[in-house]
Amino acid sequence: MDKKLTITEEYLYLPICVGAEETLVELFAGPAADKEGNGSFQKVFEFQVPVDPEGTGAYECDYYAEVPVAAYLGRELAIRAKAPEAFGEAIRNEKKREKTEQIGKKREGKKESRPAIHFTADTGWTNDPNGLIYADGVYHFYFQYNPFHTAWNNMSWGHAVSRDLLHWTQEDSVLYPDESGTMFSGCAVFNDRELLELPKDALLFCYTAAGGTNDWSKGLEFTQKFAYSLDGGRTLVKKKEPCLGTVAKENRDPKIYWHEESQAYVMALFLQGNEFGIFRSTDLEHWEESDRFVLEKAWECPDLFRLYTEDGEACWFFWTADGFYYPGEFDGYRFRTEGTRRLAYVTTIPYAAQSYVGTEGRVVMIPWLRFPNDGRLFTGAYGIPVELSCAKTEEGFVLVQKPVRELTEQAELVSGNGAAPDSRDEGTGTDSGNGAAGPESIRWQTEGKALIVKILAKPDEVENYVWQINGSRIVYVPETGSLTVDGETYQAGCGRQEFFLLIDDRILEIFFDGGLEVGTFALQETGGFFETSCKGIDKYEIYELK
Repeated sequence: MDKKLTITEEYLYLPICVGAEETLVELFAGPAADKEGNGSFQKVFEFQVPVDPEGTGAYECDYYAEVPVAAYLGRELAIRAKAPEAFGEAIRNEKKREKTEQIGKKREGKKESRPAIHFTADTGWTNDPNGLIYADGVYHFYFQYNPFHTAWNNMSWGHAVSRDLLHWTQEDSVLYPDESGTMFSGCAVFNDRELLELPKDALLFCYTAAGGTNDWSKGLEFTQKFAYSLDGGRTLVKKKEPCLGTVAKENRDPKIYWHEESQAYVMALFLQGNEFGIFRSTDLEHWEESDRFVLEKAWECPDLFRLYTEDGEACWFFWTADGFYYPGEFDGYRFRTEGTRRLAYVTTIPYAAQSYVGTEGRVVMIPWLRFPNDGRLFTGAYGIPVELSCAKTEEGFVLVQKPVRELTEQAELVSGNGAAPDSRDEGTGTDSGNGAAGPESIRWQTEGKALIVKILAKPDEVENYVWQINGSRIVYVPETGSLTVDGETYQAGCGRQEFFLLIDDRILEIFFDGGLEVGTFALQETGGFFETSCKGIDKYEIYELK
């Protein structure tokens, strides 16, 4: 299939058939109008797209993937793929479509539920958070994105924005694969010192150009590159040359900070295996390695931050993708761990969390949640943003994670007065509540909203706690610390008395004892249903958010 069209509108829409075999789709832009002569077509995009090989006539697809093409307005675009002509006929150059208009014929009329306050992409696959930055009152959330399938591929940077860390609007994607590779994870940096020949208000983004991960970049290796934005993060412009060449074959995931004490920018970088490096620069262009170390079982997506206890005592933490973290000391040159590897999560669902820059006075972090596709047009979600601090225990410093303050500030109390009732049978969205609850029980149901359930257990209670949530059965045993969710058992720590449960669609996040442990789980059903016995409960509160 070969198709040519003149770009007259700002978006190109490619039809996506979820589950079909992927084929290479290449896009070439003709010369700009001010070029003399015929000129030649230059390759501008390359994607692996699932295409129905039998598609004929009115090509039926699941959804349309959006590609911003404003940079090519007035120019001819040539599209080449081993695909039926019907696929080419279904490609559209249009003004921005509404979300409902991006659904294809296969899914028309089908309404998909989705989380209320956990970000999910409109369509496609998502993974690692990237380039998190708070600037001019806006939280920018970039993320690893495949707009062209609900499975991993075509690593690009998607973009969403929020003013409260809870309600997000997805914007145009900002980085797509090119001749240097696909766009792997990276970070954001303020340009306070007016470097890279850019103005002070430019936002800078360092990412991994993953050479060899697409056809266009065959034979290349992984390098670190910068992109910048002059319009508040809405669009990114790539700088051509790498800021850091290949140190190890698949070195990736740069996280950059300004270290005030040593007056330099510091880059934490994954190298290979369980090995990480620290690099320093004063100009963001020339980097020198100052440290290299191995961390037990750790790999990918490093982060490095200093946290404080309630008493003001400080500790540095080196963070890695699985939520493995290492308390230690950092002087701007070298990181030295104190003690052994610690675990931030009860389960392996959260991954590749990254902290924000620009949130002065607090460290805010968001993880990717590794949920499999459940038949909906998006794969993956993101955890509720958390504020990090630390506590000093007999074993040393430990991480403390609490949901961001915006969560409780916006929540509406709908049940519970601070004391456990004899029985409770309440709900919303139905004419007669939720049916007869058992004696001494709490029951609540809502639709289209997230639920927060706060529980304070009786001090010496040793009974098991059983929660029924969206079709799932959760049992916590204080004596052993075991937490069983739908028959699978995890360790959440013995004697927990404070529980903060966040229920949103199929996502359950539990914060134990003020954030000393965090568990994330996939529920059996969507919705907002909670039920438990009051036995063992001293106080409880239920909140709704929309």
